[in-house]
Amino acid sequence: MERQMESGANSSKRMHVAILMATYNGIRYIKEQIESLLNQSYGDWTLYIHDDGSTDGTQAVIQDYANQHENIKILILGHSGGAKNNFLDMLQTVDAEYYMFCDQDDVWLPEKIEVSIEHMRQCEAINPNRPIIVFSDLTVVDQSLNVIQDSFMEMSCIYPAYINTFDEMAALSITTGCTMLMNRKVKEGIPCWKHADILMHDSWLTLCTVKNGGKLCFVDKQLTLYRQHHDNTIGAKDSKRLTLSYRIRHILEIWRSNQDYYRMLKLLSYGSLPKFYWNKLKYKYRVKKEKR
Repeated sequence: MERQMESGANSSKRMHVAILMATYNGIRYIKEQIESLLNQSYGDWTLYIHDDGSTDGTQAVIQDYANQHENIKILILGHSGGAKNNFLDMLQTVDAEYYMFCDQDDVWLPEKIEVSIEHMRQCEAINPNRPIIVFSDLTVVDQSLNVIQDSFMEMSCIYPAYINTFDEMAALSITTGCTMLMNRKVKEGIPCWKHADILMHDSWLTLCTVKNGGKLCFVDKQLTLYRQHHDNTIGAKDSKRLTLSYRIRHILEIWRSNQDYYRMLKLLSYGSLPKFYWNKLKYKYRVKKEKR
């Protein structure tokens, strides 16, 4: 099953990945997701699953997979209370050199882990002993896997090349958890695991990594089918369709969202609120100017 990419001297390095899957009432799609992991071209991984109290049969499904596959493990951690805490609880508990997050309702393309590992090798070679997050684009699909948008990044107006510093991270969160591959240094640099101002696990880990002098390495490929359905915790929004009238109607909601994100930045001593909004405006101006 395992087939690692050849990449010079680094190709011999064993890179075992701990895949962390948070589940809750995911019976409808979870089999398809787990099967996509079992069909990966890179096989040096262990899947850890923590269920947060499902009542729809999800626990029976994951137990059946764990019984059949020795590299699928079930964690018993108690009630987490949502995806954010579920993922952070697992990351805190599992000891590994490399980690990936896995949603219960997506589908990973067969080369996803292999491509991510190769980019991690390359990034670590030129950034030794630094926290590194490799992340990629996604294809946005409906509940039946019909394509909605080829590129989640384009759909969301996320351009990683325009965000390189901690100050610039005010613009928006550029990583999606289910695309991330992290090394152990990322985990070692987390100053706190439970705080009311931490919005989501992926944005928190990304901010901590950049604050700690780490590197974000973007893979400009769609390696995940990002399924959209009515039970999505967050989901994908088409930023290009958020018209001025929409923004005016939802101005209070947008303001609250910005304030929530700023409070998370403040946990890492970001700076003043005017600085926060200035960096958001600079990003929007640059995107508008360079994407004409």
